[in-house]
Amino acid sequence: MPLQHSNYNPDLKAGAVADEGDLAITEGSILVGASTGLGTELDASGDTKILVGNATTITSVAMSGDATMSNAGVVAVTNFVREGETTTAGENLLVADSGKVIFSAGTSSTQTYVLPAAAMGLTYTFILTHADGEILIDQAASEVITITTFAAVGADADTAIVAPAGGTGIKGTAATNAVGDSLTLVSDGVGWFGVGITSGIWASQ
Repeated sequence: MPLQHSNYNPDLKAGAVADEGDLAITEGSILVGASTGLGTELDASGDTKILVGNATTITSVAMSGDATMSNAGVVAVTNFVREGETTTAGENLLVADSGKVIFSAGTSSTQTYVLPAAAMGLTYTFILTHADGEILIDQAASEVITITTFAAVGADADTAIVAPAGGTGIKGTAATNAVGDSLTLVSDGVGWFGVGITSGIWASQ
């Protein structure tokens, strides 16, 4: 039912003028429906607190755990844990998979991972966990993957830039694979770049 002045009538703040039907309410508070069916006052002004439903009503609580928020709405994450998965077959990756660490555990043949269309900040990490398999990473036809990789195995191994033509993927082959070979790709919205020097030997598809 509609709230009436007679339902809620705390003292008016000094100096405030109430018209007929106005409700007097403390600055920073809101009206919340109570179990009685009437409105009750909830202080929503707590510094850096947020309103959260609890399946019955709403409460004003402070954020806790690995995320905090300033009273300007700026959120900070202090302990970000990336999602991971182990696969024995290839996968068409989604934008929602960004940040995921993929452990490629195929024991033979090639596991093909297809990247989504390039978009700023998308990030994927691939780690080989079985030396008899191999990883192939494909991208959209016009996009280029550019990485720095080892050219050979050994203490004096040189590095090389690998940047196949648009739409040509990169691969770690079974002939040179070792458990722990890894690659992290990040998109600038146009193509893909390897982060730092990769672990292992990667080449054009």
